[in-house]
Amino acid sequence: MPKLKDGKIRKTCDGLYQVRYRRGGYNVQFTSKDKKTALAKFREWVESVNEEQPRPLPQHSVTFAQFAERYFDEVKRLKVDEETCRMNKRSCELHILPEIGNMKLKQITPLRCQKILAQCIDLGHGRTAETLKGIMNEVFRAAVGERLIRENPMAYVEIPRHIRKQGVALGREEIKRFIERCAGSVYGPAFMVFLYTGIRRGEFKTAIFDEDFITVTNGKCRKGQRKTTRKIPIAPGLKKYLPLSDAVRKIKEDALTNNFSKLMPEHTLKDLRHTFSTVCQECGISKELVDVWTAHVDKKDMTSAVYTHFSAEFQLREIRKLEY
Repeated sequence: MPKLKDGKIRKTCDGLYQVRYRRGGYNVQFTSKDKKTALAKFREWVESVNEEQPRPLPQHSVTFAQFAERYFDEVKRLKVDEETCRMNKRSCELHILPEIGNMKLKQITPLRCQKILAQCIDLGHGRTAETLKGIMNEVFRAAVGERLIRENPMAYVEIPRHIRKQGVALGREEIKRFIERCAGSVYGPAFMVFLYTGIRRGEFKTAIFDEDFITVTNGKCRKGQRKTTRKIPIAPGLKKYLPLSDAVRKIKEDALTNNFSKLMPEHTLKDLRHTFSTVCQECGISKELVDVWTAHVDKKDMTSAVYTHFSAEFQLREIRKLEY
């Protein structure tokens, strides 16, 4: 890389000032009647050449695990909510760090990254592979920005698109069987809240109960956005499970998911949300009102969702139609 100190200045026989540089394949000279002008021209050339050349990387290199820890602490936690950050970090610890955690960032190749994702895909975990690809891409992009590596190896990694399964509502017989099983489970009251309200898993811990309504903080909100809430009328069938004990209110999200799978192995906890929406409409409650309760807004129905407001009295009348 050219340096200012290597420029040779001289005064020609005709009284001009000339700065010459003959190194590294360059043979250039800058001439002017004024010495400062000649030096300024040389300085401008040096700066332009150096800007075009890649800056040298630091001689030392950190491992993937070291930099990923820094990335999660300083960047990721500011972009997503606490639970999402925790889950992403856990996925990284389980699947990525055992393979490349102790490797220097400079040593990690696209094929090494591809191998991690291929292992998940071979096991039928396509969704996990998508998550891991996103995590590695973010970490390597940050490393490029920090000038620890020159390019992101994930730019050369490809995986098949994972087609996610749509939720499936429980049938009438399944609902009956599910309620019977919940009667003997300590998680039963919590599952009944999901069944009778259609709330998301992360919204359960935010629920506030009064005589007629449950108020929850909407879970679909990006980090930094203003939190919004919604109210869902309490169905007659749910009231017998209320109030919830402190122990039930403190149940962790993962425990809810895992124990629901034990009761209904063929379904996921999210299917209770689909069940609530489906049965409400089967009982004659309008889809528009159900969308308000579940905070589900179809883009084509955006105008209606924004400008339609339902009175508390009307909502309480409608929720009485819900029968399992």
